[in-house]
Amino acid sequence: MKVAKRFSLGLLLMMFVVGCGTVRPLMPVAESLESASVLQVKRARTSLSSKPLSFGEWQMTHFERDGFPGETRWSFGTWPVWITKSKGSAAYRFVMSPTDGDQWACNCQHKLNRRDLGLGILGEAELTYEESLECDLQRIGDESVWKLQVNGSLAIGGEGYSGTLADESHSLSLAPVHEIEGLGRVPGPPMGYHFVREGHEVASAELMRPGMVRIGDDAGADRDVIATAMAALLMQPQAQ
Repeated sequence: MKVAKRFSLGLLLMMFVVGCGTVRPLMPVAESLESASVLQVKRARTSLSSKPLSFGEWQMTHFERDGFPGETRWSFGTWPVWITKSKGSAAYRFVMSPTDGDQWACNCQHKLNRRDLGLGILGEAELTYEESLECDLQRIGDESVWKLQVNGSLAIGGEGYSGTLADESHSLSLAPVHEIEGLGRVPGPPMGYHFVREGHEVASAELMRPGMVRIGDDAGADRDVIATAMAALLMQPQAQ
């Protein structure tokens, strides 16, 4: 089952970090980001806190969930062959507040769509597992809206969970990273993302707890919106 695979991967990476004796970035980055400061994500004891996380100069505030992650399941067919379908969603919103700068409001909707095949005493085997994250990011007091859109499969062997961060005149791509520095590619969901503008990496977000982010000087005026998008990724249900 997918949950067991994800847990095993997380446990493996956790053992790797502990074995190294320190918490450090695991995800490789481009040369353009090697000189950028590594900002460790600081989390509250519970994700229900109104201030669940911060990194560097950015503090998440006013965090709220519109309900909790839920999943509806129904089956077709009878033993020994049946198909089970599942759908779920979770919504959340927050404000990202930099120490010196404008606040950004963010509203997100996370969805999943899953289909399993039942084969008698063998139980269920995963056929498809698709997820998506859609967020509206808006500088408070500004009418312009940025869209964070991420789609794909987080299952082992699934298609890459990639996406974009864009408004009417700017666009960055989110390239999923499945590698550990020095170890190479690992199975399962992405370790994190590179934020890429015109083929150039300007920021990175490592989602493996506790979380590490880098925002390079080349991010320029997009620093705050990138930081807000990173926070949205870090607060996804599967990242909790």
